[in-house]
Amino acid sequence: MSLRIKNFDRSVRREAARAQEALRTIEADSTAPRDTRARVEHYRRHLADANRVIDTLQVRIAEMEAKAAKTKEDTDYLLSLCVTRTTAQRDRLAAFNLARNKATAMAEPDDVPSMLSEAIYAIKPPQKWSRN
Repeated sequence: MSLRIKNFDRSVRREAARAQEALRTIEADSTAPRDTRARVEHYRRHLADANRVIDTLQVRIAEMEAKAAKTKEDTDYLLSLCVTRTTAQRDRLAAFNLARNKATAMAEPDDVPSMLSEAIYAIKPPQKWSRN
């Protein structure tokens, strides 16, 4: 979508919201009684209704923010359980090298190379994972 269309769409929405607000104001003013005291009560009722709606919306917003925070925590936890492919391969290779070095050291009690230690050391490291 081009920038002109986006801006046009936004301005149309903005104008529609302004027109709707103007209609609400006209409706509230046109239904207001002529008597000053009755008019005060009329606007007070509208204000009370607006405050009630605002309170309801604030409660819903708080609930939605709490739900979003919980979802973010859950997502962060699940992502913390994941390991990237490079990290996994690096750790796998490190574990292999550690195991091979320990096995070689156990096969050479006096640090004298033997056929067993040479055979252990000749074991190939694991290959990198592929996307097969």
